[in-house]
Amino acid sequence: MEKKGNKKRVFAIIGIVLLVLIIGFIVILNVSKGSRAKLRVKNMANSFYKYYYEDNSDKSDKDKIKVFLSGYADSGLTIKLGDMETYIDTHKVENYKILEKCDKDKTKVTIYPKAPYEKTDYEVKIKMSCNF
Repeated sequence: MEKKGNKKRVFAIIGIVLLVLIIGFIVILNVSKGSRAKLRVKNMANSFYKYYYEDNSDKSDKDKIKVFLSGYADSGLTIKLGDMETYIDTHKVENYKILEKCDKDKTKVTIYPKAPYEKTDYEVKIKMSCNF
């Protein structure tokens, strides 16, 4: 009689452990997808800012872009994922298939230009809205 009770307890414990492992694995996969998606959005933001910087630069007046960007130092430049995709050929840069589950209007980046306002002087903050 005691052996049947022990077997049930062992199977119950094994079942609980397996359930916890499966849930943990699913959570890790979703966190991993989120991290990869966030990295891809950051890479897109970096590419977009380089494009934006070059597009707004005036070769005859190198300080013009610095004055222009200094106006966005506090408020930042906010760009939606969908808008970034129109400026960047995502197929050439990387495979952005993971971003298909992200809301193109709610996933946004805000780029804060920093002094001395050169092409690499900025900070990116990301707001993700994805279903993983």
